[in-house]
Amino acid sequence: MTLVFDRRSFLKRGAAGAGGLAMASPLQAFAARAETEGRPHSDGYGPLVDMGDLSLPRGFKYRIISQEGEIMDDGNPTPSSFDGMAAMRGGNGNAILIRNHENRQAEGDTDEIDVIVPPGMRYDSDTLFNAGCTKLVVHDRRVVRSFAVLGGTTTNCAGGRMPWRSWVTCEENFSDGNEPHGYIFEVPASARGAIEARPVKSAGRFVHEAVAWHNGILYLTEDRRFDSAYYRWLPNRAPDRPGELATIDGELQALKFVDVPNANTDGWPIGEPFAVEWVTIPDPDPEADEVRDQAHELEAAAFNRTEGIWVGNQRIYFDCTEGGIAGLGQVWELNPRAQTLTLIYETPGAEQLKNPDNLTVAPTGDLFLCEDSEPPQFIRGLTPNGGIYDFAQANTRESEFAGACFDPDGRTMYVNQFGDVNLEGAVTYAIWGPWGRRAD
Repeated sequence: MTLVFDRRSFLKRGAAGAGGLAMASPLQAFAARAETEGRPHSDGYGPLVDMGDLSLPRGFKYRIISQEGEIMDDGNPTPSSFDGMAAMRGGNGNAILIRNHENRQAEGDTDEIDVIVPPGMRYDSDTLFNAGCTKLVVHDRRVVRSFAVLGGTTTNCAGGRMPWRSWVTCEENFSDGNEPHGYIFEVPASARGAIEARPVKSAGRFVHEAVAWHNGILYLTEDRRFDSAYYRWLPNRAPDRPGELATIDGELQALKFVDVPNANTDGWPIGEPFAVEWVTIPDPDPEADEVRDQAHELEAAAFNRTEGIWVGNQRIYFDCTEGGIAGLGQVWELNPRAQTLTLIYETPGAEQLKNPDNLTVAPTGDLFLCEDSEPPQFIRGLTPNGGIYDFAQANTRESEFAGACFDPDGRTMYVNQFGDVNLEGAVTYAIWGPWGRRAD
């Protein structure tokens, strides 16, 4: 059966009463208060000030550190379509960025700049598959080296940072070239040039979005409207070194609510943890795009475009870009230890939050949510105490924010604007300032 909750009826049951608030985590408590008392507002870091390409709170600064088309150290132009990204510690005080390029098989589109790697390193020899990843070495918020590290894939959207200093990049596409597509790939931060692209096939072939590693398990999102599943991959052993995931087998599972089979989460109650269990996908590497169909046959829950995912405070946070009654986005919190899932925020309107995509957890504990919607685009902050605020607004470019991440010392946030191959170039920003100054 399909279950859609009426949130007013839920509130009448008293499940979000004062006793529940006392037991809830801060964000869960916020979610319940938002329903009973109205949406709390946070002053964040103060009003935004027009600083050129971006509007930011007073005291913050930014710099464009990379633009599509710039010649990299491998002699090739920086590819287009900047998307997911991670920052990791390098040597000599450097930060290493591994960045996705979501090129989309745009055959004949001369404005899309391909990811170029040596032919023997490509995943697919068919040059129609022109996406992949680049590596940037950053010192003092300036790129000192850049080159392509993975190529021959397609629609590399988001991904996730692994604790052993590698990046997992995800194909948001199910298609066939000379090789099948719809996989995840691992890129070690230590790569000195292009690496061989090897898919992690047991982690599933579907329309991937992002991943997060927690306590030996890889959690995965899927960018499909209305019927995305939410997955985890249980590897049969831990990797010994970066780049080894493709050699490891494992089991792919999908999330199911214990008491709500085939749940439709677009009308879900805010602030109440629900017990979850996991169902095993019989064929994680099918010839047709049917992994989520297998999940729903086993009564797995359906979400509306699961996208960004990140680990923080021993919880796993993910958002649904078009989830909720308004269709403008939801934020969820998975407690792996308790095996519960809670809807912690649902936007009631575009003035609060519109269509969150990539997200990251800041050193302050805030969630930063990158919007992918109609311009103007924003980065919004959601505090541990439940306030939501504007952190950045795009002024000169209309494309989505993507790939937000903090360097290992927590002083700089790096974030992309995706770009439009026919209108505007993609860019990567470094943003820094008084992170500890947030008002509430």
